[in-house]
Amino acid sequence: MIDLSGIVGIPLLKKSRFTGSDNHMCFMLEKRSEEEVTRLAAVVWPGSYCYDATPEEKKTTELFEFSEDGLKQAVVWMNEQSKLEINQKIC
Repeated sequence: MIDLSGIVGIPLLKKSRFTGSDNHMCFMLEKRSEEEVTRLAAVVWPGSYCYDATPEEKKTTELFEFSEDGLKQAVVWMNEQSKLEINQKIC
């Protein structure tokens, strides 16, 4: 289970991206600015390769509000994606 409490916050994400993994799923959080709107991008992908070495078609991206609430929602979403990944491997 992904728990970023006390590890990652909006001040960090304003300056850099954050990557990690949970079981066989990797994830990345980063700030994305498009048309004067800043969003929090959460990206997940299977396997053990880094973000840059993973083909785009294997990545799933979701955008959230760039705020602490958006970060909490992103963590919930990434945990849901991790459960889906585990269930797909079992079935």
